Amino acid sequence: MGRPAGEDTIDRALTPLAWFGAAVLFAMMGLTVVDVVGRYLFNAPLGGAAEATELMLAVVVFAGLPLAAAAREHIRIDVLEPILSQRARRLQAVFGFSVAAAVTAFVAWRLALRAAELGRLGDLSSHLGFPLAALAWFMAAAGAIAVIVFAASAWRAARGR
Repeated sequence: MGRPAGEDTIDRALTPLAWFGAAVLFAMMGLTVVDVVGRYLFNAPLGGAAEATELMLAVVVFAGLPLAAAAREHIRIDVLEPILSQRARRLQAVFGFSVAAAVTAFVAWRLALRAAELGRLGDLSSHLGFPLAALAWFMAAAGAIAVIVFAASAWRAARGR
């Protein structure tokens, strides 16, 4: 028996985000290799590598948030699940996904407010001069996508899927 059609649709919609996150992770790995080789073999570290790695790590984490939500690979504890009835498990899933959506929505909202402030102030990263508003907007958008995924999961759970 295959997966429900809604999950395949969500997976297809998230594919560009997965590829983007993978590309940034690969770039982060390459940057780290170049920095380490330059530091230890040539005594010439790559300038701004630490800051670039920090910025890319934020991108990877927030790109992965909706992906983990869609794959249902977020942290969960199954202590009560084996003893709960099917209906109780469904209610637990609806409640859990709804709380996750609400908390993530709050975080995305706060990130959007911060992004607007960073954009208004024109804040840049200290070494590379990267506009921090762009990063915060990406984080807010990825959070909003995760909210949609959590809400869809709650809806599917409520319908018994």
